[in-house]
Amino acid sequence: MSQPPPPPQSPHGDRSTPRARPRPGAAAPAADAPEFQARPRFQDYGNPRAYDTSVRRASGLTAARFAPAQIHRPEAAQPQSAWSTQMRRAQEVTQVAAKPPTVSILVWIALIALGFALLVVLGLFFLQFVVLSSANPVWWPVTAFLAGISLTVIALTMLIADRWDPQPLPLLLIAVFWGAAIAVGISYVLNTVNRELVYAVTGSDSAADFAGAVISAPLVEETSKGAGLLLLMLLARRYFNGPLDGLIYGALLGGGFAFTENILYYSRQLEEFGAFGVALLFVIRGVLNIFGHAIYVSLTGVIVGYVVRKWGSIMGFLVFLPALIPGMLLHSAWNLAATLGGGLVVLLVMSAVQALISLCWLILIGVLMWDESRLTRVRLGDYANQGWLTHEEVDMLATWKGRREGKRWAAQIGAKPVMKRFIRESADLASIRQRLLADGANPKVAEIERTLLERLSRNRQELLAAAR
Repeated sequence: MSQPPPPPQSPHGDRSTPRARPRPGAAAPAADAPEFQARPRFQDYGNPRAYDTSVRRASGLTAARFAPAQIHRPEAAQPQSAWSTQMRRAQEVTQVAAKPPTVSILVWIALIALGFALLVVLGLFFLQFVVLSSANPVWWPVTAFLAGISLTVIALTMLIADRWDPQPLPLLLIAVFWGAAIAVGISYVLNTVNRELVYAVTGSDSAADFAGAVISAPLVEETSKGAGLLLLMLLARRYFNGPLDGLIYGALLGGGFAFTENILYYSRQLEEFGAFGVALLFVIRGVLNIFGHAIYVSLTGVIVGYVVRKWGSIMGFLVFLPALIPGMLLHSAWNLAATLGGGLVVLLVMSAVQALISLCWLILIGVLMWDESRLTRVRLGDYANQGWLTHEEVDMLATWKGRREGKRWAAQIGAKPVMKRFIRESADLASIRQRLLADGANPKVAEIERTLLERLSRNRQELLAAAR
């Protein structure tokens, strides 16, 4: 089927006809550009003010470090895609996670170093809590298996949340390893020191335990876990582009931390109360409070990711300490309730509250996934309004139904891998565009945008050739 004609233009400014209003950073049409470029059909994909700071005046720390990011027009008119002209079903757009993008050598070095650190930390704890305490080493794999169940559930939840624009696997592993090794090691040392200081001042074990659980643990643990977010921003800012990215990385940091911490708790419980004590603690920590640490750090990640997307990298680093507060407060409240005791009734109340918080957190994930797809549609709409894409392609690339239908169509012509690459790289292009709006036209980021635009054109041509 042929494309529908563009909406009629009123030469007299008829109020009933929507007028094209340029997007922030949009370049003016070239006088000698082909018709498809010179007069691309403008379509409004949403209010850019929901995502951009470039539409308002900024100064000081919120000012972009570079000039405004412009979208240049393609040198040659982009061919109309086969599926948008022949198949109207392409307006209807699930993504299967594709091959993750490559990352820098620094990421691989960090991943190897953190993996080695995890082995060292687990080995030290094994010596302390199993060998030196004369506990049966046979039970160590059992406690590790129980702790691994919780980590697996968290990881699977994050993989579902990460379906729209998948993060590179090495970065996800770095988040887990940092939480399981570095954050645990720092927290163990500092919490122990803080407890001893309180005991030296008060001479009371109960006061030292209370201060350690309610004050020291939330402050130290949330800061050490959250520092992993800053590491990820330094290593791969390209893939840390919004609140959903921050939530995913934060949850994996918390899941890794909980993994090692649960091994320690289960080992102590086994030594003191036997198998029944371990089973009871697993229900409390591994089932009822399974998302605890993941939620605490993910709240920090959401705040940092939102600020990074709106105001750029510098503000993302500056907001880090305030962003720790929500997770610290929730962590402290949970530890306070557990420290006060109260038996079965208090445990049931704590579990009910935690279940409600977990439900709200899962709803937040759904909202952020919707927001991520909406942002992709808005940013790809910028390129469609400049002639890089057709609007049917935006519907295909930036909606769940359209992605599914696009891959189904591509499978019929033997080009499904190309379509999956097209979808993945288009989502990456939308994220890069948003970063350019937040940070300004950083030359390195602008070069990435140009590369992705070249790949976009190449992918379209491959699909068109396959359709022929």
